Amino acid sequence: MRITISYRSLVSLLLLAASVVAAGSDANEPRQYFDEETGANVFFVSRPLVFFHERASFGSDVPRSSSPVAPNMTAPPRDYVTVAAAAVDRTGKYTYMLIVYFWSVGAPPEAENACLGRERLSLQLGDRRIQLEPLDGLARDAGISQPIHRPSRDAKSAIYASDLATLSLIAESAHPVLYCGAEQAPIKHELLEDRLPALRELVRRLSN
Repeated sequence: MRITISYRSLVSLLLLAASVVAAGSDANEPRQYFDEETGANVFFVSRPLVFFHERASFGSDVPRSSSPVAPNMTAPPRDYVTVAAAAVDRTGKYTYMLIVYFWSVGAPPEAENACLGRERLSLQLGDRRIQLEPLDGLARDAGISQPIHRPSRDAKSAIYASDLATLSLIAESAHPVLYCGAEQAPIKHELLEDRLPALRELVRRLSN
């Protein structure tokens, strides 16, 4: 007997496995833990933003899906960028960052038509655009030794410096759009679903 698993069920399992969650807490309540390896208190969103780019090569006769699925399942060939906001508190001194993962489902992407990691990013927030440059080093160098919202083991990660004001701008935007790659021909990624309330809750917690 063949068992069919819906895209919605698969995305739920994928995000559950990739997330560091606190049992019994509200869906949008920020997460926090003490990193014993770095000696820092780490705050991060309960649900990261996920942006997607659907490749033009995908056949129009197959239904479009709004949910990422496990990489080993038949799926529309899409490229994703997961953006998780975090803050690190070291003896009262806070640093803010975006932890970003680049990953794909379906057929492997062509390098010239996809963002494969440590790319220059920009976020379009209405009539305002914010440029993001990747930092050298790993998240551990910034005080975070544990993976946060990593979507898959194959996802490539990068960190981007930020500040509380920028996180607030993103959180209050109506529909952020992410652009990735060269300035002359950046690849557009649309927001997969509205998880901005989780970012707003993190900003509220950090502002108090």
